[in-house]
Amino acid sequence: MDLKVSYNHTSNQTEAYKAACEQITPDYIAKWNMKADISYNEPKSIVAEGKGFTLTLNFTDSAVEVACKLSLMLKPFKGKVLDTVENKLKKHV
Repeated sequence: MDLKVSYNHTSNQTEAYKAACEQITPDYIAKWNMKADISYNEPKSIVAEGKGFTLTLNFTDSAVEVACKLSLMLKPFKGKVLDTVENKLKKHV
């Protein structure tokens, strides 16, 4: 786990999952000029996988746990990716 974001705008795992599904979309990830396959595993997790990266969001009773695995070439951007995802989650979950 690289990041943990507590629920501020939602009250439980299901609501948080639904809010995140509306925000974490292929179009959202495409903003970084990357293609991704997104797996929605209701209500426990969202996994986005693309060339050189895997982003996993696991929903617990009180928070979202984020894991970000990047290839060697993308590792310098890990902080920026996590900051962006954290800000997006804080606004919506």
